[in-house]
Amino acid sequence: MKRTISIVCALVMVPVLAAAQPKSAEDWYKEGETQYNLGNFDKAVDAFKQGFALEPNDSKKAAYLFNIAQSYRQAKNCKDAVFFYKRYLALKETDTVKPLKPEKRQEIEDRIKELDECAKQQEALRTKPPEQNEKPDGDAKPDGSKPDQVATKPDGETDPDQQVTATAPTYPRVLSVRLVGGGAKLSTGNLNVPVQATFGLIGGYPLHISDQLGLEFGAGFTFTPVPFTNMVTNESGSGQFVGLMGNASATYEVAPKVGLRGDLGLGVLVINGVGESPFTDGQPVTGALSSFHVRAGVSADYAFTPNLVGTVAPIAVSFSPSPKGFRDDISSIIALDFMVGLGYRM
Repeated sequence: MKRTISIVCALVMVPVLAAAQPKSAEDWYKEGETQYNLGNFDKAVDAFKQGFALEPNDSKKAAYLFNIAQSYRQAKNCKDAVFFYKRYLALKETDTVKPLKPEKRQEIEDRIKELDECAKQQEALRTKPPEQNEKPDGDAKPDGSKPDQVATKPDGETDPDQQVTATAPTYPRVLSVRLVGGGAKLSTGNLNVPVQATFGLIGGYPLHISDQLGLEFGAGFTFTPVPFTNMVTNESGSGQFVGLMGNASATYEVAPKVGLRGDLGLGVLVINGVGESPFTDGQPVTGALSSFHVRAGVSADYAFTPNLVGTVAPIAVSFSPSPKGFRDDISSIIALDFMVGLGYRM
């Protein structure tokens, strides 16, 4: 009987004693991984820090720093994320077992630059006094985004070089403006117009639809000066073709920092200074001429920084019916544009 009681007590005590054993670095890593995948990023940070402190293998310590940085980034703590990404890079400098690949280093350095900008914005918001106090009415709704996964090898060992580290795209939140310039080829009936310089300014309010798709609604302005010879005085003159439009665009991110954009504008084409020109067959014109105007274009964007964007628009087509006062053989005005420029977003 006593022997039976002893066996029962031993069986009861085994799980109790096992639970009382201190966690190993690997146990803390698994705990951090679980909390990370559940979206409990603060708890993931604590677990990875515990694992880092207990990890006896120096070649594995960098993985914990990387995962701490990842967790802070997902928790929107840009300042601490920058600190631990830098600590990760510093530790990998001395890693002769598994040195960091150049492309991996560049990816992390680019992320640090973006997070530095984020940290500055967060600090500015933190020091700005609120307009009013408000009591919480309920839990915050999740945004539905999926966090990066903390990668592990099949045998359970951490491998920071194979972790999913895709940088979430940085979308403008308040305003997006771009200034472009290039050349325009005008088609105006039988009148031959050489390629002319053209300029454009497009801006709008951005809407973030998904991780890859963004929309923008605003206005567009184009300006194309067209020189000519006055048919009455035989002197040189210049007409101004000005497009004023409401503009809508969509940008799809095809690769980190690279997006394809489509624009559609509807508005009015205003034409000034074409009196006694070949456009009016030498007839005088009082004031400006105007006509309906539609413009469509495609472009490719490259984000130099989260705020500064370079853009190349290989083709844009605009169409306007001929305004009253133009010569009879000009039924419409069609322009093909090629432009390059810079954009600023915030």
